[in-house]
Amino acid sequence: MIRTLIVHDVTLVSDLLTTVLEDQDDMRVVGSATTPAQALEKLQDTPCDVVVVNCLLPDEGALTLTRAAAKQYPDVHIVITGLVESQTAILHCLEAGATGYVREADGVEQLIAVVRHASQSEALVSPAVAGALIARMTELKRLATELNGYHETDMAQQATELTEREREILGLLGEGYSNRDIAEELVITVGTVKNHVHNILDKLDVHTRKQAAMVARQLSLGEGKADSGTKFTWPEAMGVKVTSRRDAAAML
Repeated sequence: MIRTLIVHDVTLVSDLLTTVLEDQDDMRVVGSATTPAQALEKLQDTPCDVVVVNCLLPDEGALTLTRAAAKQYPDVHIVITGLVESQTAILHCLEAGATGYVREADGVEQLIAVVRHASQSEALVSPAVAGALIARMTELKRLATELNGYHETDMAQQATELTEREREILGLLGEGYSNRDIAEELVITVGTVKNHVHNILDKLDVHTRKQAAMVARQLSLGEGKADSGTKFTWPEAMGVKVTSRRDAAAML
């Protein structure tokens, strides 16, 4: 038996949805609510499998309820009803934690089918929305790579392809040095630095200096460490904080 909770701010519509679902042999409506707060209160005391939520609840209530329910009641599945034909709107609901959705143009049979699938942790989505979800996952993976860098083992393997000079420059990138700073530090031209940085990005299979700096920090090539891995610690005994080669050079 699929236990459902109806959340709609219009009592007439809520009663109609209740009648439709109660007519199914495998469904039972265990309650109704008009606000997210009421729905969460009922979920606290009433066993439920699927919550059918109106997308037009005031103050983005549908998304608020979906996020809260997904966090507090992970075994309860949310179906959003009345959505317009918009990939963006549908994606927002699915990303908030909804298991399924029913568009405003869909009929009763679609609602029943979506509720049944949702109770089994399955989602009925159109090919267009499925494509949009795949595209969004690809984008999120790219962003995660940019923010978090690469797996340490992969990075270490890729770093073995770097020359000694490239590792030195990568370490400076990890410390936030610009190309001009690196050129002054190593007494080479800015053009030479640019060539080395290009080669570093290519060998590490990254696209930006920021990504390369993340790799450097993961490999402990930056953040105040010399190429040998030895920290500048001797001035600290004298109460002087040193975090980079530049600080160390200033002490000489």
